[in-house]
Amino acid sequence: MSMLEHTVRTIGADGASLLVADGDGKFSVKATCGTKPFSCDVSDVLSFINWMTTRRALATRRFLLSSKKCKDVKIEGLRYCVQFNAEACVPIHVGDQLVAILNLGARNGGTYDRETRTLLNVLSLQYATSIHNADLTQQVDRQNATIKQTQTFKDQLLANLSHELRTPLNSIIGLSEMMAEGADGAVNAEQVTHLSMIRQSGQRLLDSVSAMLDLSKIEANRLELDVRRLNLSRLVTEASTNLNLTKGTKLIVDLKDELPGIYGDEKRLRQVIHQLLDNAAKFTRVGKITVEAAKTGEMLKVCVRDTGRGIRKEARKNVFEGFVQADGTHTRDGEGLGLGLSISRKIVELPGGRLWIESKMGRGSEFFFTVPLKPTTVKHNEI
Repeated sequence: MSMLEHTVRTIGADGASLLVADGDGKFSVKATCGTKPFSCDVSDVLSFINWMTTRRALATRRFLLSSKKCKDVKIEGLRYCVQFNAEACVPIHVGDQLVAILNLGARNGGTYDRETRTLLNVLSLQYATSIHNADLTQQVDRQNATIKQTQTFKDQLLANLSHELRTPLNSIIGLSEMMAEGADGAVNAEQVTHLSMIRQSGQRLLDSVSAMLDLSKIEANRLELDVRRLNLSRLVTEASTNLNLTKGTKLIVDLKDELPGIYGDEKRLRQVIHQLLDNAAKFTRVGKITVEAAKTGEMLKVCVRDTGRGIRKEARKNVFEGFVQADGTHTRDGEGLGLGLSISRKIVELPGGRLWIESKMGRGSEFFFTVPLKPTTVKHNEI
């Protein structure tokens, strides 16, 4: 509206209206200044509208009355001018498409001379830019609404999937453990092995379901962290429980007694440490895995180092991306969806930390992450 008022003042017209086309090419009045159209129906002057589309220049009422160039649309054009109280009509294009028509009333004490027409041609470009930007904004808003709706649907689907799968999987894992321990009667060594495979497969599937749910919460900024003071040595001890090490691999925890306490979510940090240890164990057949830590500024830098085969340089670029593994081949050694490192990085970054990797082929990998030495506030959306 302000742009229309500016145009009226600049040109010295007694009024103006702006006709804008929607996505289907249907025109409607979007703004008026100093005058109001008798109606906004242009269905009976479509030939004139089409003529304006190809003309791409201002047309005055006087031009419609006198020029032979518009004799085929003269009657419709004059009817249009009367309907919109227009002495001049300015077509506004975006590319080859007519997106709007600016209708201007009589000028106060003047005509639409060459200088005024030149000015209006410049103003038409500004109108085209403004209308195009408004269309883009509306498209972005619609896309964002669609994305939000899709995200809500995905969150609900994952929540339902998690609920429906967790209960039977927990039953499978629990019952297989009980049976292996002889709760339902004696079992031989082969049966224990089979039950152990059932439990491990169930646990792997449960971990995958939990990982997808965690990733969905993180992407939606809905992951809640219970930040409190923690002891890193205890976390590492707990995270390394049931770590699947080969006979030729040794775990070394080299954490000094004087290390300061850290702040974070106990469950989530344990998850990060376990993921890094488990990742190192998968790719270290013979050698050692070392956990070290040192203070750096207001953070504690933790390092999980292995002597495994290392990660190729091109693979290191994507190792923290979701659904990506360092070994992406069909014969890879690692199991799982490739979400662990992606989730770990996001968990570490929430309170302001970092997670990164250094690696050399044939010499192993080092995963570093930092955690704050002071309490931090983690912002998140309400669930």
